[in-house]
Amino acid sequence: MNCQQIRKALPAYLEGELSRPQAIIIEAHLAECPGCRLLAREIETINKSLSSLSEIEPSPALLAKIYSIPDSVAIKTGLKVQSAGRRERTARGIFSRPFWLSPAFQPVLVSLTIILIFISLTFFTQPGRNFQKSLSLEFHRAYSQTQKVLVKAGVLTDRINGYKESLLASLDTDRLKKPGQN
Repeated sequence: MNCQQIRKALPAYLEGELSRPQAIIIEAHLAECPGCRLLAREIETINKSLSSLSEIEPSPALLAKIYSIPDSVAIKTGLKVQSAGRRERTARGIFSRPFWLSPAFQPVLVSLTIILIFISLTFFTQPGRNFQKSLSLEFHRAYSQTQKVLVKAGVLTDRINGYKESLLASLDTDRLKKPGQN
């Protein structure tokens, strides 16, 4: 394993979550690599420091503020919170301003904006018209090349079918001649 893989696996190794063969590989690497060994010691020190910290119980006022967040969000977005925790859209609906500006809808707006900019640059500017002309020219060239290939394929198919028919005809005549000769 290289150092990058070892560094990714170090937290799991220090927590004892790895299998014995994986742990042996990491121990062998730590014995050879001073950088990874130093990192392992630092992680152990941080884990010990964090485990020595006592847990803090949040105050009732803080808990009340945290639990009131869904209600305040519901008021801003036009959602009504029901008693079972389900949300129901109020009369404002999807045509309300918060819906169109919501983070979930923003990628759609960005995509539409980019598409509109591309269309306007393609159809309403001189470089866009030149691009259209060159694209049309390339399309027609590709179409004519395809037609030429299809015509050649048709000619080859006709030739092969002609060879096939003549071969079958000669085989039939040979078969007819042999029984008469015996």
